[in-house]
Amino acid sequence: MNDIFRFWSRIERGAHIYPEDAHGFARLSRQQHGLNLRCLPAAFAGPLKTAKAVLLFAAPGFNSESHLKDAKTKDGKDYYMRRWKGPEPFRDNGSGGKWFRSIVKFFGDPKEIEQKFAVLNVGAYHSPRVKDWRALMSLPSSRVSVNWTQSVLFPRAESAEIVVICMRAASAWGLERGREYGGTLFAPVVNVQRGYLAGNSAANGRLVELVRERVASRR
Repeated sequence: MNDIFRFWSRIERGAHIYPEDAHGFARLSRQQHGLNLRCLPAAFAGPLKTAKAVLLFAAPGFNSESHLKDAKTKDGKDYYMRRWKGPEPFRDNGSGGKWFRSIVKFFGDPKEIEQKFAVLNVGAYHSPRVKDWRALMSLPSSRVSVNWTQSVLFPRAESAEIVVICMRAASAWGLERGREYGGTLFAPVVNVQRGYLAGNSAANGRLVELVRERVASRR
């Protein structure tokens, strides 16, 4: 399946594991994958269907209080169910919103642009860090994220229809960190530990200005 939205429409409300991923996890030990399966999957966040800019990352982080609460409460389950459909904006509360605002502050006022940005992860499951990339890529949900990005999102970026910026895990996305590709597809130099744009790069300065102009436009 190459449609990420159709793929995630098949998950049940409140499910901690995507059905097809369950077979993969049955063959992997927790020590091997290092993922927290008590949370709700978060392959993407923000209005991915309509975003003007998409930021690519490795996997969602883990905040024990916020993410475990989402997996237990009605509001949390309802939010993720809307989120899996694609158009849901970032919420104001919760650790995800705080993290998102810290990432996009380079591009302007987060409150003004949060309706225009989305985040897409290779992996859907929360973790402080990815322990084994081979284990992560063995999951169907990870392969759908990468395949959809390469076949749908990258061509849209190469034709300058949408801005795509790889912030983490460039090699997993099939990109090379530090390169500018055709159109508006970028794999800039970043702070590897935190996933922020490196502030001492002239290329990154040009990228920030481009994104600010694109987000401010009505196109």
